[in-house]
Amino acid sequence: MKEFTCIVCPNGCSLHYDETTHTCTGNRCPRGAKYAENEVTHPMRSLTSTVRTSLPEYPVISVRTSIEVPKGMIPEVMKEINKVLVKEYLPINGIVIKNVLNTGADIITTAPMKKGN
Repeated sequence: MKEFTCIVCPNGCSLHYDETTHTCTGNRCPRGAKYAENEVTHPMRSLTSTVRTSLPEYPVISVRTSIEVPKGMIPEVMKEINKVLVKEYLPINGIVIKNVLNTGADIITTAPMKKGN
């Protein structure tokens, strides 16, 4: 039996997932059961970080994944993020790394970078 606190909605249900029967209890809505199943079978996470730049106004810029990536790939994705040096001004949601490690997720900026700021 695995136990989770659901983060899908504000209820914060205490979920209990039975890996033998693949059933969930404790959820007040169907989304909780789906969340627990995904956490057991294929956990995914959004990732936020920073990337270095060569721009004087922005020593670093905050970035995130455009979609969730497999939880087990986070260390590998971070290695790719740490290799990057942004050399141009990018808008909010500007792509820093396209399809990082073939996950389907782009690494994108979370704020606009404006020259002279």
